[in-house]
Amino acid sequence: MSELGFYAEVCVGCACVLLILLYSIKRLPTPQLKFGLFSKLVFWHIIYFFSDALWALVNDGVIAKNFISVLAANYSNAVIISILFYSCFVFAEISSRPEMTRVQIQSLQTKLRIPIVIEAVFLLVSFVAVPKFWLKENLEPNDLYYVVLLFLPFVYIMTPTFRCFSRVLKPQNRKNLKTYLVVASYVPCSIVAASLQVFYSLNTPIFCFGCTLIILFVYLNLQSQLISTDSLTSLNNCNQLEVFLQQQSEQKSYYVVMVDIDHFKQINDTYGHIEGDNALVLVSSALKKACDRLGKSVFLCRYGGDEFLLVVPTDMPGYAVREIQECLREELSTRQGPQYYAIEVSIGYAGWDGRVSSFKDSVVNADQMMYVEKCSA
Repeated sequence: MSELGFYAEVCVGCACVLLILLYSIKRLPTPQLKFGLFSKLVFWHIIYFFSDALWALVNDGVIAKNFISVLAANYSNAVIISILFYSCFVFAEISSRPEMTRVQIQSLQTKLRIPIVIEAVFLLVSFVAVPKFWLKENLEPNDLYYVVLLFLPFVYIMTPTFRCFSRVLKPQNRKNLKTYLVVASYVPCSIVAASLQVFYSLNTPIFCFGCTLIILFVYLNLQSQLISTDSLTSLNNCNQLEVFLQQQSEQKSYYVVMVDIDHFKQINDTYGHIEGDNALVLVSSALKKACDRLGKSVFLCRYGGDEFLLVVPTDMPGYAVREIQECLREELSTRQGPQYYAIEVSIGYAGWDGRVSSFKDSVVNADQMMYVEKCSA
């Protein structure tokens, strides 16, 4: 078997592995946005691997090698790899910025697509108008083609990586360190793989193999996050609460804060579970914003049903409560559509000394205070 024939087989094999992975992702019972973005990222890897296999077959002569076939294969690779790294940009940016609204996400995607359209039109027109300009006498692409091929993907992949690392430096983002590092891990691995392929041998499928490994790595980490994350609100769940408790050292200035949505059962019974879910998402968004404003390492989770739990390292619990109430008012002010019901919460808090053995007592005390507030409302 020729070297390029082996290259094509590896590309197809990696594409088949990712097809199985894509099928697995599609069967996940989760509405989380980042899994939808990740599935698109996997899809475009598959398309690129098939395109790269086509490129290898053309250069190997299995498919007739002429101006048309060579330009078609190289045009396909150039456009698809730009879409691939566009998908990387979107996945990295949105995964590391959970506060982004749907309007912001759509605006970002629209802006990022513009360079791809420009590149695709430019290459198509120039390939048709002056095909010999792009190819040497042996039908190999010239150096300018590789500059065009790599420029846009390089910008797409480096920009979100630097942004991820810059966000890690902010104290309020330290709790999301693992997410940032996983998202950013694709870049160094893909650059190393691409560099090895360019400088070692263009006919060795190092980039294809390396991308498949890093995609599997990211998938395993996303699965790990899924186990510890509530699928509706994207907050930590009780499994992650147990992990958090085991990592704490004794500290007298912790406070456990319990937040409960008032009349939640009535919302579900009267307006349906979809509206109930909308209320949960709105309150969770307000709590995320409050955690960011507190500027400390606050743990937040969905404790169960319509209850949320925060562990706040502070000696001023009243300040944390006021921030939660203010953020909820702000979220309600942006609420869209008909407002058939009010969303209100009851809040209770109790001190915690940092010992795992005393945590349940603090939760009970915070819950009792919350219940008293609910009854007096």
